[in-house]
Amino acid sequence: MDRIIILGGKGGVGKSSISAATAVKVSELLPNKKILIISFDMAHNLSDLFEKPIGNKLTKLKSNLWGIEPDPDEYAEKYTKSLIDKMKTLMKQMPVVGFIPQIEDFIDTTFTPDSIPLALKNAMFFQKILDAEDLTQEIQFDIIVADFPPTGNMIALFEIPEDQVKVVLKYSLNFYNSIKGAVKNVSRVFRNLVNPLGDHKKREELGEEIVNMVEDLEKRGERITELIHRKGSLRLVTIPEKPSFEEIKRARDLTQKYVNLDGVHINLITPEKYSLGCEFCQNIRSNQLKYIKKIENEFERLRIWSSKKLLSEPVGLEGLKLLADEVYGKEIDVNTILYPK
Repeated sequence: MDRIIILGGKGGVGKSSISAATAVKVSELLPNKKILIISFDMAHNLSDLFEKPIGNKLTKLKSNLWGIEPDPDEYAEKYTKSLIDKMKTLMKQMPVVGFIPQIEDFIDTTFTPDSIPLALKNAMFFQKILDAEDLTQEIQFDIIVADFPPTGNMIALFEIPEDQVKVVLKYSLNFYNSIKGAVKNVSRVFRNLVNPLGDHKKREELGEEIVNMVEDLEKRGERITELIHRKGSLRLVTIPEKPSFEEIKRARDLTQKYVNLDGVHINLITPEKYSLGCEFCQNIRSNQLKYIKKIENEFERLRIWSSKKLLSEPVGLEGLKLLADEVYGKEIDVNTILYPK
């Protein structure tokens, strides 16, 4: 994989439109590369932007561009069912369950894919797409453009690959007094759970299967975290207004340990010619210019792209091309988009 371009920022600033326009532009400039545009925002709108049903399956949008709006629930169930079933079986065999029958009901209602936090489900799917070692993938993409949710959920998508095993285990095993604090050594914890059960071979084998599955999760998390550090490029999308400006400052501070922040998109600027002769429009533009200056000063070391509000909505391939030209210019070197300085 060559590059992972991640776009984040406050909701309602045109983040999805910029993401889609970026994917279209890169696919045009690199016709021999396979490009994926993926939405992790709960309010998916790639289908609306491309004027084509996309949904939960990889959908071809042009010769070298695909899109997907993943259903995290569907993927989480597929991905975790085997692990959850084995954990249920093992825990029901623990002596404490025999003394407290209510725990068996608790296990059945707690260990379900539906109970897994949404951020963890999204992170699992993101890892699946990014994991180049997973040879079951339908397509190995060269460049991914990811439309991320607003800051809080965006942080979770970065954070969970590092701590995924701890999240799963702490979430699932917190009712056992023997599990205290952070889970630091997954293999040791599970083997300690298995040993008290006696020497029954089936129990030991089941415990070892769980250990191996969890260790695989841990290894994948480590691979993905390293991949995001090496190949990831975060760009924050904002409009020139105070709430959005404050949001991208918070996002910068919260994401710096996970991914490189390479640029800021200032979107939906009122064109000067349309503010002439309109006092209301002039006031809007005057306020926007004030915040454009603030953004430029705050992020002066980064690449800053600016785009005016278009007269027509940027939908369909042609509309997204127009937006891409507005953002990046018609004659841009693709490396300026992939590796902004």
